[in-house]
Amino acid sequence: MKNSVKILSVLFAVVILFTSIPFSASARSIEEIEAEIAKNEKELDRLANEKDKKEDYIEALEEQNKALDAQVAAIEEQVAPIKAKIQELDKEITELEESIKSLETEITSIDAQIAEQNVKIDETYEILSKRLRAAYMAGETSELEIFLSATDFQDFLNRTELIRQVSKHDTSIVNDLEEQINGLNKMVEDLTAKRDNLDKSRQKLESDKAQRESEKAVYDAQIAKKEKAIQQNEANIKKQNEVIGSLNQQSAYVQKLIEKARVEKEELSKELDKDIGNSGSSGSGTINGSTEHGYKLSSKGTICPIQESGVKYSADFASHSSRGTASVDLVSYQNRVINGKTYWTTKGAKVHAMADGVVTKSTYASSTYGHYINIDHGNGLSTLYAHMDARYFQVGDKVKQGQVIGIVGNTGNCWPRPTASNPVAGSHLHLEVRVNGNRVNPEPYLPISK
Repeated sequence: MKNSVKILSVLFAVVILFTSIPFSASARSIEEIEAEIAKNEKELDRLANEKDKKEDYIEALEEQNKALDAQVAAIEEQVAPIKAKIQELDKEITELEESIKSLETEITSIDAQIAEQNVKIDETYEILSKRLRAAYMAGETSELEIFLSATDFQDFLNRTELIRQVSKHDTSIVNDLEEQINGLNKMVEDLTAKRDNLDKSRQKLESDKAQRESEKAVYDAQIAKKEKAIQQNEANIKKQNEVIGSLNQQSAYVQKLIEKARVEKEELSKELDKDIGNSGSSGSGTINGSTEHGYKLSSKGTICPIQESGVKYSADFASHSSRGTASVDLVSYQNRVINGKTYWTTKGAKVHAMADGVVTKSTYASSTYGHYINIDHGNGLSTLYAHMDARYFQVGDKVKQGQVIGIVGNTGNCWPRPTASNPVAGSHLHLEVRVNGNRVNPEPYLPISK
């Protein structure tokens, strides 16, 4: 929310800044309009560069996210078998726990049976003990007593066998109970051993599971870290997109200012063209050139204003027309000494009058043409030479075809701008041709090839 408020504040400040710029065409010269256009185009370039940086940053973040996504996928691929193993171990542990639980239930049941049998043994011993006490108290426990109390020998034998059978039966009962208890105890021992083995197996499985979970935790931490980085990148992308949105709004506003200024410039340019046209002649735009100077003539009777080898267009009529200016730019690169240093440049080349004529304009416009001269050649034809470092004629002066009227330079609105480290930057001759005050394509008036 704070970022949104900040962006809106910046936009508001920008709007206030730009809305403070005056737009009265009647109060400004074409140079001032050009200065405003240049300033706003510079601002537009700055905004575009800033936008490009933001977009590059977003692209880098998106590339990072792709890489992070790939890393997360790779880690998840490594984690997958660990997860499967943990699930398998969980299943085995569950099965073991069920088996242990079943064994413990069985042991508990057997313990109950043993307890029950022990009760029976105790009860049997109690019965036998009572029986033996009763027999003892009756005084019939010895064979002599049995014999003497018998009615005859057969009765003695019968009594002896009965006692023996009773004793045998009682002993059998006790032995059976003890065998059952021993058997149950053996079962308990076996089950307990089995349970202990299962406990050991479970402990091993739980140890394996703990190790796997520890490994998985390391991978999960890596994934969490990368996902956090992805989220942070996405937050940055969102923020940068908001900034780009703001830059787009600012750029759109500045573009409107430029368009408005260009319309204003166009109106003033028309006035300038009208002024030049009114100060010149009228006719077909074709003249009769001379051959005395030895320079090559065009079909229109004019010569090229730069009479050096290698002269060419640095911007032809088509490229200038796309920017709304009917003109051409000429260059002729040579090794030239400027302020004691040699440069490969057009700066310093001589500018020749394309035909005989009278100078109708000779002035300096810092934000547009720099040093420039306009010559009326008669029959409706006039030529304008701009961005010169020096001009040798003033308004009203007569010039001859081929005469040097100035020197190629980089004054006014040249690009790139000259600097202290590169004083020849942007050097060229800007050439305009008018017929009856209207700009026309200069190329037919130049006897040079494209």
